[in-house]
Amino acid sequence: MLRRGILLFALITPLWTIFFLQINWALALLPLFLSHLLILYPTLNPHSQWWGPVIRSFATSEKEAWITIDDGPTREHTEKILDLLDRFQAPATFFVIGDQVKKFPDSIEKMRARGHEVANHTLTHPHRTFWRATEKRIFAEIDGCAGALSGDAGRGRSFFRAPVGHKNFLVHPVLRRRGMLLIGWTARGFDTGKRTPGEVAARILKQTRPGTIVLLHEGHQLERDPLHNLKCIELTLRRLAEDGYRFVIPASQQLRTNGV
Repeated sequence: MLRRGILLFALITPLWTIFFLQINWALALLPLFLSHLLILYPTLNPHSQWWGPVIRSFATSEKEAWITIDDGPTREHTEKILDLLDRFQAPATFFVIGDQVKKFPDSIEKMRARGHEVANHTLTHPHRTFWRATEKRIFAEIDGCAGALSGDAGRGRSFFRAPVGHKNFLVHPVLRRRGMLLIGWTARGFDTGKRTPGEVAARILKQTRPGTIVLLHEGHQLERDPLHNLKCIELTLRRLAEDGYRFVIPASQQLRTNGV
């Protein structure tokens, strides 16, 4: 209902603007400006539910966290990340990029063989343009990643995470047609930027509550520090474990759209 209301308002405001432009330019342009804000906010805000549901946490009364790792598989990090997850007894969900899967197809079976889950993170990870993608492009990105996974995608739950969390009003209708859920996060440390591993882990620990979805990455900052993402993941797992957290992949019935 909210989605339809915003889109209807956006369609009506140009007529309002044309009608009032010769009378009062401020009165004419204000609704147009507001309509743009109403469209951009749910598109660029990863947590906004205005276009449709975004899974942001899971229901539990225990100190449990769900580790999710984006942007793999990679030559530099994936094997080492799997070893880290083994060490901390941390099953995780890998949101993989289709083009990366094509480069390292064996990584997917290794992830699954070691108790992890694989999910869709688009074919090419168009992080600068996905927010304005057409329906055709959205289908191509989602189906392209599923195709790169071959039959593997059907073995797990149909989860999707948008690049940097940006999703326009066309994404949810596409996901519904594919029977997929949009997965967000509860805690992130911005490990793709210039924060140190200590800063990343501290930020995540501060945001973590029972039922938190933790967002981490692989394959970034390779020139500056090839071990950066590994350090961030290791330190985050250690700090959470020291705080008494157990790592789980939640059941589908536990997933919820509100924050923890």
